Amino acid sequence: MSERPNIAMVSWDSVRADHMPFHGYNRNTAPTVSKMAENGLIFENTQVSAVGTAASFTGVFTGDHASATMLNPSPKYWANSLEDERLLSEVLQDNGYYTGGFHFNALMSSNFGWNRGWDVYEDHLWDEKGGNSPTDDEEEDIRSKLYEFLQERNLANFAMHAKKALTGEPPVKWEKMWGEIEEFVEDAPEPWFLWVLLIDTHHPYYAPREYHKWSQPGIRATYVWNYVMRRHRNLVGERRRSIINAYDNTMRYADEFVRRLEEKLESEGYGDTPFIFHSDHGDEMGEHASYGHRPLMYDTVTRVPLVMKNVGETGVRKGPHSLMDLGNGILEITNIDERLGQGESILSHSRETVTIQNLLGEEFGRTVAAVGPEWKVLYHPEGDWGHGREFTGNSWEAYKRTEDPMEKNNRWGDHPDSLEAELRDQLESSTDVIEAEGEMDSSTKDRLRELGYIE
Repeated sequence: MSERPNIAMVSWDSVRADHMPFHGYNRNTAPTVSKMAENGLIFENTQVSAVGTAASFTGVFTGDHASATMLNPSPKYWANSLEDERLLSEVLQDNGYYTGGFHFNALMSSNFGWNRGWDVYEDHLWDEKGGNSPTDDEEEDIRSKLYEFLQERNLANFAMHAKKALTGEPPVKWEKMWGEIEEFVEDAPEPWFLWVLLIDTHHPYYAPREYHKWSQPGIRATYVWNYVMRRHRNLVGERRRSIINAYDNTMRYADEFVRRLEEKLESEGYGDTPFIFHSDHGDEMGEHASYGHRPLMYDTVTRVPLVMKNVGETGVRKGPHSLMDLGNGILEITNIDERLGQGESILSHSRETVTIQNLLGEEFGRTVAAVGPEWKVLYHPEGDWGHGREFTGNSWEAYKRTEDPMEKNNRWGDHPDSLEAELRDQLESSTDVIEAEGEMDSSTKDRLRELGYIE
């Protein structure tokens, strides 16, 4: 038995806090996680450091805001942005932890620089020939050139969805990696750190049929509406409810993973293992004229669930809290003195204000928000910097979240001056210039198209 505790962390992709029962949602989307919350520690107002998987996990794993933009999904670019950062996995490994990471998200793959500090890192970025690198296979090469041709005309993503709609091929499921996770729990030397990221809750929102608790489209229609909702939101209309149903159904399916993992930990004698559950960002469902997770600063995409159990505390912490402090909270649980980046420990430090930032490149600058106990102030630059509504002017917004949780009533001018000062300081903060070179392999491109990051 190690003196340091084992740690399990499960991350769900694209899940907003207000779709969790323990945050007041009227549907039981996550019975296992809700039971965990009932007996654990709930962070009521947890904000991401940035919207988008790679940018958000930069905060979690480095304690810093991302210096790269989600508008550039180049692997080399993101790997370069992480080059001078020390990752949570590296700190844990250097302090004797056996580390394992498992997921299907291309943005968190080895190609993007996330494989540092892991004893086992299964990102599953294989191609049809079983490899992780470009293939010389003639058929694969022809397919790649076809997508390049379509991409130049902004049709590659349409072609990807059309193909899946015609074939009815379901999205990849967590069950495909369950055997590897079981093996890790059974064989990993102590102390160990297990991290699992599920993309089952990411659009196109299609869980196995037995988890369709709420009425939703079939698999072919799902791909059609996934494409439409993010590019032609004005056509969604009455379909919005079925899209929300599909989104909620994916959570029921992801919750089954948490139940099975808890059961496995218990059977292996790890029932008292500190367990952390969170999401990397939320998804818009038309509330601010958008679907999916473009880098908006509203709570629909910035406020996420965060629950811990077996960490020596139960109850509810009001916050605000930042996922940028989560990595250091894990280090506190493990009794490791080193700290990541600019972050604090989410367990032992409280903040008056947390900030969120997404870089948008030289043309647009950045989106920024500052969040206090009651108010949230935010800034969106002018322009069309992603699928969704175009901002016709620079947008300064303020919401009293305790009275207006859906952020519909802009009260700019009524907000605390100190919060606006935090917002402006973040807007004026310096950022590194990231260099990027090199080609992206076909497997990575395919996965990024499926996730909607490449046209």
